[in-house]
Amino acid sequence: MKKTTVFFAAAALCGAAFAAQNDALVSFSSKGPDAYADGTTVLDGECYALVWMANGASGLSVAADGSATGGEIVLAAPVAKGGRCPKVVFEVDAGDMKTKYQGGSWGVYLLDTRRWGADGAAKPAGTVNGKVRLVNAAGAVPGAAVSVGSGASGSVGAVTGAAVASSATAVPAGAPTPEITGIRVEGAYVFVTAKGTCPFLQYDLNTGATPDAVCETANSPRSGADSADEEVTFIVPATEGSAFFRVGRR
Repeated sequence: MKKTTVFFAAAALCGAAFAAQNDALVSFSSKGPDAYADGTTVLDGECYALVWMANGASGLSVAADGSATGGEIVLAAPVAKGGRCPKVVFEVDAGDMKTKYQGGSWGVYLLDTRRWGADGAAKPAGTVNGKVRLVNAAGAVPGAAVSVGSGASGSVGAVTGAAVASSATAVPAGAPTPEITGIRVEGAYVFVTAKGTCPFLQYDLNTGATPDAVCETANSPRSGADSADEEVTFIVPATEGSAFFRVGRR
C-alpha cells in the first residue's frame, strides 16, 4: 500500500520522528510575500503544489480542472498563511522514491484556486480528497530546488524570491461555451444570466457600445455553476456605453 504523510509547520519536527526509516522527507516553503497575477497577496488557505518533473520534460502545464501534463502534482497543500507557504514536510514511500521518482527533479508551484461567490468575495477552493479541482493560474516558486533523502535529511534549496501565480491554466477540451440567457435592468443595475459554465472556471462580463467593441471588463467575477444547464447571474451597474455584453473567462 502506498504511504504518504504530510506534516505542516511545527508538526514537522514531531512527525519526522515517526517516519519510516527509509522513507524520504521532502520539505518546502516560500519566502513571500507571494501574489496572484492581479497583484493581490495570496489568501490564507491557498494551495502550494509539490511537483515532480522527469528529465527531458518540457515543463509543467496545469489545466483549469487541476490535471497536469509535463509533470505530476504529487501534493497540493492548502497551507498559505500570511502571504507565504510555511514549512511543509512531505513523507514519500521509499518504494515510490526508487521507482516513480527517479530521473527527474522536484519543484514547488503556487496555485491560484480562488472562487468568486455571488457577493463578489473570493475564497480559495482548497482540495477534495487531497486533490486540487480548480486552478486559475500557477507559478513556480523561484529557487525552490528540492533535495530529498531518507529519514530527516530532506531539505529545500534557497528560495530566492516571491512566487507569483501568473500563468493562466489551459481550458480542458470539451468545456462548454457560456451563453447569455437573459438581460434585465432593475434600478441602477443590469442583471445578466448565463448558462454553459464550468465549476472549475471563473467568469466575468465584457461590455461595449457595439457588438464589435465588447472588450471592457465589468470586474464582476463569478465562479461557474456545477452543471452547464445551471444559470449564473452577473450584476453590474447600468452605465451608458454598455449596451452589449459577453461572458468570458476571467
